[in-house]
Amino acid sequence: MKRILTAALLLGVARIACAQTTADTETEGFKSRKGNFVTELNFNPFKGNFSLNNALNQIKGRYFVQDDLALRLGVGINVLDSAANYGKPYGTTGFFNSNDRKGTEFDFNFGIEKHFKGTRRLSPYIGFDLSIGTKSTKQSFSTSSYTMDLKNAWMEIVYQPTNNGGYYSNMQLVPNGYTRFGAYAVAGFDFYVSKGLYVGYEFNLGYLNTKYKKPDITVTGTDPGYASYVSENKTKSFKSSLVNGVRVGYAF
Repeated sequence: MKRILTAALLLGVARIACAQTTADTETEGFKSRKGNFVTELNFNPFKGNFSLNNALNQIKGRYFVQDDLALRLGVGINVLDSAANYGKPYGTTGFFNSNDRKGTEFDFNFGIEKHFKGTRRLSPYIGFDLSIGTKSTKQSFSTSSYTMDLKNAWMEIVYQPTNNGGYYSNMQLVPNGYTRFGAYAVAGFDFYVSKGLYVGYEFNLGYLNTKYKKPDITVTGTDPGYASYVSENKTKSFKSSLVNGVRVGYAF
């Protein structure tokens, strides 16, 4: 008898909670409202995985200052520290190389978006983002003949084919420290499958200016001829892009 009463009580509580949720939905609707914080991930059904949700691989959040107005924030941090040692330390033709790399990358997006009426579940919006980013790298590459210390660039070993079907190796300077600035117009929609839970899509049209920092190379020992390399590059782009996959988010 006690089990029956307990089951009946739990069922009653569940029905009351369900009724309350339905009532809240009827009065407040499904969409995010003033004071809600929203975060999301990106789901790619063709790859079957979740990831961070934009081209810069940032963690993204939105805060609704009004029912139809939200502030956007994206932050991305990437820190690299790797060490590789290889060679043949014994014998008359022995050699030993070491390659240590460090890098710190930071990206920051800030913007605003305006939501339109749509339907009870659909919330279309347009917005604007500003983007700034920076990256600094270091490398120490050592052989039995020299040690090369680099800032804002890495030396890469590139293997190229020869006419007789073989390969030969060549060192190539790759500038990778940079400062970056961008501005984007965005458009998208949120479709709420339940209160606070939504899926959506977003695309943008924007300008991105990336200026690579001048590499700094110091060689100790026999200079292999790379210390004279100078490279100051910059790229500018203006293009449209689509956020890869489906946005899946939740409002708090």
